[in-house]
Amino acid sequence: MRKIFIHNPFFRICAPLLFGVLVYLLILLVNNDLNQIGKIFNNGELYVCIVLSYLSLESLRLTIVVFSMQLTKDIAYQKKIITQIIVSAIVSMAAVAAGVASYFYWIAGFTVGMAELQIFLWIFGITALLYNLLYFSNEYLLKENTIKVEEEKHLRDKLEAEFVAFKNEINPDLLYESLETLVQTLHHRIDAAEDQIDFLAGIYRYQLIHRNQELVTLREELRILDLLLQLLNHKHRNLIKLNKDISAEDDFYLIPGSLLISLDTIVRNTLIGDKSPLTVRLYIEEDGYLVLQHKMNDRLIAHENSLQAFVHLQRAYLFFSDRPFVQVKAELENYIKFPLMNVAEENSISQEV
Repeated sequence: MRKIFIHNPFFRICAPLLFGVLVYLLILLVNNDLNQIGKIFNNGELYVCIVLSYLSLESLRLTIVVFSMQLTKDIAYQKKIITQIIVSAIVSMAAVAAGVASYFYWIAGFTVGMAELQIFLWIFGITALLYNLLYFSNEYLLKENTIKVEEEKHLRDKLEAEFVAFKNEINPDLLYESLETLVQTLHHRIDAAEDQIDFLAGIYRYQLIHRNQELVTLREELRILDLLLQLLNHKHRNLIKLNKDISAEDDFYLIPGSLLISLDTIVRNTLIGDKSPLTVRLYIEEDGYLVLQHKMNDRLIAHENSLQAFVHLQRAYLFFSDRPFVQVKAELENYIKFPLMNVAEENSISQEV
């Protein structure tokens, strides 16, 4: 209720002052007595109009407060509008009539005439109508804004839940395939099997350590990306190459696992062979995007789990960055673009959380 403008203390104090002056000028216009404008600050009738404005606006406000209580919740909204306008207008005009009669009887020393009283009642009756219209329009806008805020909050909560699920997700396909490759390697190369165990342990240790972090430095992400690359190359016979053209790695931040998920998605959905090795280029554009670029050679059947993880990654970036995480395919090239966040943005996110 406090958000409705009629309950604002500043409005309740200032509006009657201004409206009282306006009412006084309207009465002068009606009576064709504009010569009194020069004596406006010395005329007691001006102050009477201001007092009547206070009586009118406060009686309207109190009537609206009553209609906003639980006892009117069961009334249909259209019926409530009509009833509130009529009742508030009657209450306001009754308060004004009592104020005018009191002024003429106790101060002026004679009874108020019907002509003078009708002028006040017409003015403050129209005021009641306009006051209610302003109130209902403000209430409607407030409800619309509340609905939009709730929708945005629901969307943010949904994104946050997806982000938490994304961070806590363990890639089962990578685990099982790595273990299968490990079993095959154990039969002929013990030292290579030990390396695979170290790579796999390093990747999952990284995911566990950073599962409660919102962002990590680009340097950390690149370090673990090298482990994944070496692990994947055990299966693909070193046919995957990564060319990095990056500097200032500690000045930028990413969501943990961004590069891991993206490279895994690329590998699982690309045909890789002796005559078609996979070469991935990693670089930073001038507009602050980190780009993974590779030549497209898509499989006939897409790997759904990796694509779903990639979609979750895209939605996770909506939670932290105003700039979108995008994938662009052009001229047989695939570009995966990550919005990089700098130190200032990382600190602001930490404070919000």
